[in-house]
Amino acid sequence: MPRLDDDGATVTLDLHGATVPEAEALALRVVAEAARRGRSEVRLIHGTSTSSRLYRNRTIKHALHALLADSAFDAWITGELESESVLTLTLDLTVARDPRPLRLLDLRPR
Repeated sequence: MPRLDDDGATVTLDLHGATVPEAEALALRVVAEAARRGRSEVRLIHGTSTSSRLYRNRTIKHALHALLADSAFDAWITGELESESVLTLTLDLTVARDPRPLRLLDLRPR
């Protein structure tokens, strides 16, 4: 089951337990909502992938990096940092900060 933490500045989404399609949709919703609420950073924890990009096994890590390469996050981010198990996205800080913590319940599709 994915887990979400929001300290008011950084939103951390642990995607362990999600399927690849669930992780993609949830990551896009989290980044959009975090940007809307004026957060400065989103950390997407995908874990270390044991599959090779050469074999094109569809893992959460590869899917998130593909979304990044395809500019899916570009409307909200100003920078990114890729590491072995986490994708960190820096958000545009032009929006006023909403102090309410972001919760998974807030991200349900409407």
